Amino acid sequence: MSESCSNFGVSRRSVLLAAAGAAPLLALTGGEAQAKLAMTAVKYQPDPKDGKQCDGCNFFVAPNSCKMVDGDIAPTGWCLLWVKKPA
Repeated sequence: MSESCSNFGVSRRSVLLAAAGAAPLLALTGGEAQAKLAMTAVKYQPDPKDGKQCDGCNFFVAPNSCKMVDGDIAPTGWCLLWVKKPA
C-alpha cells in the first residue's frame, strides 16, 4: 500500500500537515455537523508541549472537550491542531 502512495507523492506526514493547515479554515466555516478527528490522528497528548496546552487553544471547549478532536480532552493537553486563542 505504501508503494502506491509513494507513486503519487502522498505521505502520511503531508496528509497530517494538510489537515493541520486546514483546521483553522474549517473552524471559520462554523459547520456544526462536521466530524471530529481521532486523538491518534492529531497526536493528542495529555501533557503540554513547548508551553502550549489545550486551554490556550481556539478549539478547546471547557471543561474537557474540543471542537476538532473526539474524546475527553485535558485542559493541559496538546495536539497538532493547536491554534492560539485570539486575545
